[in-house]
Amino acid sequence: MPANPYSLNRTVIPSFQETRRSWLPAAKMLLSKAESLAHRRPAAYDVIVFGGGPAGAAVALALARRGHSVAIFRKRSDVAPPIGETVPPGIARPLAQLGLWDQFRAAGHAEAPGTVVIWGGECPYENDFVFNPYGPSWHLDRAHFDTMLIAAAEAAGAEISDCRVNGCVRQPGAGWNVLIDDNHGGRIVAARWLVDATGRAAWLARRLFAKRYRMDRLVAFVKFARCEVVDESRTLIEACPVGWWYAATLPQRRVVKALFTDADLLPRSASDRVRLWRTTLAATSLISKTSPDPDGASAIHIVAAYSGRLMPCAGRDWLAVGDAAQVYDPLTGQGIAKALTSALRGAEAISASLLQDRFALNDFVSTAAREYEDYAIDQVACYRREQRWSRHEFWKRRNLS
Repeated sequence: MPANPYSLNRTVIPSFQETRRSWLPAAKMLLSKAESLAHRRPAAYDVIVFGGGPAGAAVALALARRGHSVAIFRKRSDVAPPIGETVPPGIARPLAQLGLWDQFRAAGHAEAPGTVVIWGGECPYENDFVFNPYGPSWHLDRAHFDTMLIAAAEAAGAEISDCRVNGCVRQPGAGWNVLIDDNHGGRIVAARWLVDATGRAAWLARRLFAKRYRMDRLVAFVKFARCEVVDESRTLIEACPVGWWYAATLPQRRVVKALFTDADLLPRSASDRVRLWRTTLAATSLISKTSPDPDGASAIHIVAAYSGRLMPCAGRDWLAVGDAAQVYDPLTGQGIAKALTSALRGAEAISASLLQDRFALNDFVSTAAREYEDYAIDQVACYRREQRWSRHEFWKRRNLS
């Protein structure tokens, strides 16, 4: 039997010579630029966070409240919130730790009292959260949610800068010099620690030769629309031959729907992709009836949704949090909650390391590894419960994993 192409064990490690050829010219360029700016006295922080999404804002907030000087560097394009609208009841835990639970509940996010799922059979089954100790799940106003986190980090003392990061150079001994271009022009900013919170791009970690290991090639077709009549507040999930569907009603009478399949199974032309969306939606028994495709909907967006982890997710004076470290199948609905939990653990590890705790970083890495390994086992078991289309390529791959 051929090896499963999506196995976690499938690794490609470049030779030292290949790696050296790839980074040496860039390193020389950065060192030259750093020397040209060296006459300027750099600003200095305990921690610089790259990325202003939920994980980046949360780690900055937690560190600032511990008394550390923190800056968030984000690209100007980060101002637009990414896709990701559903959070589980357990989101209450990290938000309470961040001191934001009451503010979150007052923000107008839509309660989702449960899920309705068609998976492994024709009949829908319901999972209500009425007895969940944390209450309902939530459908987010994502822009409001991200703004709340950034505002809290800034109020706690973190500095927010929309800038371009040109590179990072290790200081002799310990710490970093970060080369940026912002409203003050080109300059150097010093930090004792760096945090990669740049999402799936893992901008910093990849420049430090960390590698992303993927479990699959999952992508999402995502479409937003306005919905004048809201008749279903729960999260809807339905399996289909090419993957699975998700739908949710958001605040301000908006609805989101997404079709999840593998990237290499997509038609090449835009017209064929629209046809795939319409034909598979029409064939659903849950999504099409409770959440029809309205006129005036947005264009279809295609976004990455694969599961994967970064190895290593931390090193000397740096670590990755949120999607930069580990990404989860949207089927779990856990992405944002796990990003916040990862950020809190990262802040604890950095704070302890700055106080000379030699084991804090190892604890962070081992906890992340155990969590992801448990998730991978559960994900495989979940997909194997759907056997109706076991001969279709999407499902065949998951039954081989």
